[in-house]
Amino acid sequence: MFAVGAGPRALSQAPVSPGSALASSLNDQGVFQLFLAGRRIGSETFAIHSTADQTSAKAETQFEIEKEGKPVLIKTSSNLVLNSQLAPLTYSWGMKSPQASSLEANFRSKPAKLRYRTVAGEADDRDFSLLPDIVLIDNNVFHHFELLAERYRLTPGGKQVFRAFVPQDALPGELSVEGKGKDTVKIRGQSEELQHLVVTTDLAQIDLWLDDQRHLQRLLIGAAQLEAVRER
Repeated sequence: MFAVGAGPRALSQAPVSPGSALASSLNDQGVFQLFLAGRRIGSETFAIHSTADQTSAKAETQFEIEKEGKPVLIKTSSNLVLNSQLAPLTYSWGMKSPQASSLEANFRSKPAKLRYRTVAGEADDRDFSLLPDIVLIDNNVFHHFELLAERYRLTPGGKQVFRAFVPQDALPGELSVEGKGKDTVKIRGQSEELQHLVVTTDLAQIDLWLDDQRHLQRLLIGAAQLEAVRER
């Protein structure tokens, strides 16, 4: 969600802010319908499950793009495991069609180990010196923003800045999250009062709306005209 096509780079070490004593208790599952410029292009089916020690988040996503004037259906899956403070432990992602590629990441090791397998079947192993409390947000994986909102909840409000990592791009970055209070939003044809968070990166502003159960209901990247809306 930071950039597309950027080459792998390492994120240098920096002081780590103290973690919260709280632990995530987020549990959720559902489907996001995906829209581009108002046109439905796909869906993401996801599940988030928390225990006292860790949180797991899985998803199956499919969306349609146009390539050389023809529609192409892309199918992907992802599996993220985090500790109780929502720092990543392991992550896997795979594209099933139209071509196969994958990545596996182990953030427990120092440095972090990432293995990419390209559409040509070649392995590309990389080491990254990453902060232990980074936020993981991958390209076109929308439930990761619900986890980001939960991470924001674990410390006092206001504007918070996080170091982040985009695995598909092997790209480090920084983002901020700021609470904007409650908005009355029309969603699924009805007006609902939802908590509004604004995520800002160096490339985009991402607006999130969550209900009182901390479940993401709507995501909007206005500059890209990309929207994810929860299906009831």
